[in-house]
Amino acid sequence: MPRVLMYHNFGEVPPAGDPEHLFVSVESFRAQLDLLRQRGWRALTLDEFTATLDGAPSPRKSYLITIDDGHESVLSTAAPILAEAGIPSVLFVPPGVLGGPIKWNPVYADEQLSGKTEIATLAGTGMEVGVHGYDHTRMFGMDSAELHRNVVHARDEVAAMMGGTPRSFAYPFGTHDRDARRALEDAGYTVSFAVAREHGRFAVDRIYVKGTDSLALFRFKLSLVYRFASRVGGRTPWLRHQVRTLIQLVKGDKEPSPGERAIPKSR
Repeated sequence: MPRVLMYHNFGEVPPAGDPEHLFVSVESFRAQLDLLRQRGWRALTLDEFTATLDGAPSPRKSYLITIDDGHESVLSTAAPILAEAGIPSVLFVPPGVLGGPIKWNPVYADEQLSGKTEIATLAGTGMEVGVHGYDHTRMFGMDSAELHRNVVHARDEVAAMMGGTPRSFAYPFGTHDRDARRALEDAGYTVSFAVAREHGRFAVDRIYVKGTDSLALFRFKLSLVYRFASRVGGRTPWLRHQVRTLIQLVKGDKEPSPGERAIPKSR
């Protein structure tokens, strides 16, 4: 299966800090894309990726870039770099909070999301827009009304914004349950993405790329060893600990950082 890379923000770390390591510098992002190209990895469109879910063969080394939230740096920084390199991607946005500050993590309260008008300029470009819930609420234990708001109403708002119905979804914080997965399938989505908690077509696992990842660690995250450990570790607490320990060995650290002790979550 192709690797699915998950990004959030781009550029320099803000004055308030970046405890979740969401900001990937321009230099690191370019270096990661160069590494993928030099080592023969092929970027996929969402169409090509979903075709692999349907059984179509894919290149031995292929990947899909996904970005969560819609931070201002996506349009100002990531989109031009990806366009220049001819690399397709998918951006997942929560339409109910676009144009305002990030409300789900007080540490990032000074950071702004792009407005709907700005996001709409991506229509017809290589960056497809999907849904990230309505207002970035965890998709776990929701009743039918909450699921409708975050799955159907959010989809309709993004459709009105982009001039076409979105077909992909990413769970806020990577959290999902059976009802959430079923709601997405019933609503006609083609695919949805989690983080390490893989559960079929409507919870595809992704690789969380952090701002603190060295190029060596990024390369390791592309490996089959990391992919297998991450997928199994998403369901097994003991193995999650082993994965974090292995990451520290690759990084050369003696002790896990506070960010690594936490289970990776989509922001």
